[in-house]
Amino acid sequence: PRMLVIVTAGVAMAVVLAPSPAWAPVPPRNCGMLADGSKRFNIKADQLRCRTARRYARRYLASHDRPRGYSCRDYGRGTSIEFRCSKGQKVIFAIRR
Repeated sequence: PRMLVIVTAGVAMAVVLAPSPAWAPVPPRNCGMLADGSKRFNIKADQLRCRTARRYARRYLASHDRPRGYSCRDYGRGTSIEFRCSKGQKVIFAIRR
């Protein structure tokens, strides 16, 4: 029994101290420019395909119709970001150009 406790403690320490693969953050993907009337926006997406992100952004810019399940926030004149929509890790945002 005593040897089992020592071996278990040793294995637990080895698991805790073993190096784990480092998680590297990936920047949002640039999905290109989108025009809404006379205004132009650079669309960026994270954890989402550009085709889907551009479609969602076009619809949100035109009618403020947010994608299903997403929570969206509009930003004022103080920043170059027009809006940001997120659903868990999936994020879409538009930058005024």
